[in-house]
Amino acid sequence: MPIPEPWSHIRERILAEIKPSIEEKKELLVFLAGVKMRLSQALDKGGIKASVEIHGSVARDTWLKGLKDADIFVVMDRSNGRNSLFKVNDIVKDFVGEGWTEAYAEHPYIKAEINGFDIEFIPCFKADPNDKLFSAADRSPLHTGYINKHLRVEQSDEVRLLKSFMRGVGVYGAEIKIGGFSGYLCELLIIAFGSFEEVIEAAAKWGDPNVIQLESQRSIVSLKKRFKEPFIVIDPVDVNRNVASAVSKTSFWTFVAAARAFTAKPGQGFFKPGQDHVTSRNVLAQINGRGTDLVFIVVEDEDPPVPDALWGQLFKAEKSLARSLEEKNFRVLRSATWSDERERFIHVFELESSKLTQTVMKIGPPVYLPQDSNDFITKYMGSETVSGPGIDGEKLWVEVKRKNIDAQLFLRELFMFGVQDVGIPKQLVKKIIAGGEVFLNSEIEHHLRGGFTEFLYVFLKGRPDWLV
Repeated sequence: MPIPEPWSHIRERILAEIKPSIEEKKELLVFLAGVKMRLSQALDKGGIKASVEIHGSVARDTWLKGLKDADIFVVMDRSNGRNSLFKVNDIVKDFVGEGWTEAYAEHPYIKAEINGFDIEFIPCFKADPNDKLFSAADRSPLHTGYINKHLRVEQSDEVRLLKSFMRGVGVYGAEIKIGGFSGYLCELLIIAFGSFEEVIEAAAKWGDPNVIQLESQRSIVSLKKRFKEPFIVIDPVDVNRNVASAVSKTSFWTFVAAARAFTAKPGQGFFKPGQDHVTSRNVLAQINGRGTDLVFIVVEDEDPPVPDALWGQLFKAEKSLARSLEEKNFRVLRSATWSDERERFIHVFELESSKLTQTVMKIGPPVYLPQDSNDFITKYMGSETVSGPGIDGEKLWVEVKRKNIDAQLFLRELFMFGVQDVGIPKQLVKKIIAGGEVFLNSEIEHHLRGGFTEFLYVFLKGRPDWLV
């Protein structure tokens, strides 16, 4: 279905809001030129022969207005050993001075704020497309070369529209916290389909899994066997890599659903979600009126790792805790995790009920299985049995007392005596034992501050703003 004409007017307004002005571009490029020159001098002085290069969206002119960040790569010759990566980082630390952070991907790199700009300094080696890469970072210069060769000048704004749309519907960003679409993936989609509108119209028809190849023409069947993700986009500079590997099922299908909704009725709300006035009072009112129970686990964490490592640990902990609740027969309807990445994190579990009945019926084996029947009877002849063992039809049954009937108490006891045994990452176990607190429903009131209030409001609301 073609997108209705009124969209053209909205399109211009959005572009005016997301496209950097000439002055903004000049400010950033002049700043980066100065950083490149001074860092090159510092590297020469430190005995490192390397090229300082700008990559990412700035180098491709696809960055969004107001985003003052950039990726600076220190590209070394392949004759240097991997130890030179650490030497480059040490030089960058001295160059930046105070305020740097050492982050980790395949190898360490440096993040720093300089004059209001967020900069990532990434050491890598000059890539040979016909040879094995030393590290994943080596691809970035190849990505820039490919995009600058194949993305037409007028398509830069198409990328910006696509990025802004994805940000508006909550699927932009390949980091673990989001599990969405990277900037490079957005650029490849524009090259593949031609424009923002054509990407949206194509996405509205995508199935599972969807495969896109810009250069290679390999068997679709073989690619689906090799890559198990819901979205497969073969990297044109590395045919053994799926550019969309970070895109989660939730992000992929959210984008497809949003594309369908936009194609039917385009609007600015897809790019700028509604800004509801959120207060602690209306959040508490939602909690109290749901008819379900919300259990919150609040943990003070004043020394978190870098975000990707942190979110990997948090999501694993959330799944482990949800599984522990389910194993005790507390039905988890939904769960989510929030963190300010500085001081605290909070897990949220919406339960059908935080209280269970005192007794539960267990159905045993059929009587015609002698050994199984005897084992069942022997097991349930103790004092915890309320009724039975009895026989109903061909099967044995029994009613027994539950050991855990209160989810809040269960979690508190778990933190005291067994949290290390349920699959939570070791890095978080100590923090949970030292400072983990469990709250039920409106008991969370005193922790409704900062970004958590808005996060909880969106969680409780459930429905995205673009779904109207």
